[in-house]
Amino acid sequence: MAAAELTRLGLRVTGACAWLDLAHARTLNRDSVATLTTALRAAEAAPGCRVLVLTASGPVFCAGLDLGIVAGELPWERADGTALGELLRGLRDSRLITVAAVEGQATGGGVGLAAACDLVFAGERARFRMTELLLGLTPALILPYVAQRTGRQWAYRAALYATEVSPVAAVAAGLADEAPAGEDGIRSAVRALLRALRRTPRDVVTELKTCRAQSVADANLAYDLLRAGLADPAVRERIAELRAAGMR
Repeated sequence: MAAAELTRLGLRVTGACAWLDLAHARTLNRDSVATLTTALRAAEAAPGCRVLVLTASGPVFCAGLDLGIVAGELPWERADGTALGELLRGLRDSRLITVAAVEGQATGGGVGLAAACDLVFAGERARFRMTELLLGLTPALILPYVAQRTGRQWAYRAALYATEVSPVAAVAAGLADEAPAGEDGIRSAVRALLRALRRTPRDVVTELKTCRAQSVADANLAYDLLRAGLADPAVRERIAELRAAGMR
């Protein structure tokens, strides 16, 4: 994809990491969902890219469904809901490690956008709030993603009370994975992730994501993955190196 198109999408690829600026997706509507989906696919197609970070400058990470849709001023058909669902699944199932770097307000569908990512880093100014019920709506599309992280009851209560959740509380609930402190905290967390991935083959991470999606362990899948790993010369070489270094 041409550099000008990447810029239009708000996507910047630097080595193994792609940064997606949500400036065009502060609210979720037909156009912003399409833009985010295109950007995700572009990052997946970038050679050597292993991480996609969703980030936003300013006080808002993502404010959820565009209020113009709620007011009937913007179109939103069944196909649009399907497209948003595919975006969330795409973030969850991508071959990349997807990261939500939340440094502002994540509201409504913005909470779902973050929860669909593999990792959520909550900066000091991050706030999470599921506000759908205040509008008379049901968060049917995002609740499963939040519940997968936090458990059903916590997600249900968060939607029912529509209370604002701080970074520390989000980590305690499982909604966020880390609450790095300091101005450079989130970038430091991303750098730590990249260092970890340098020690890890890409295919194994993809297989880990496949196993995470299971609610019950699949013994047949586990056996197939083990046999494939043991038959891989690169795996045997890594094991030999570790044993030579003293691992038993």
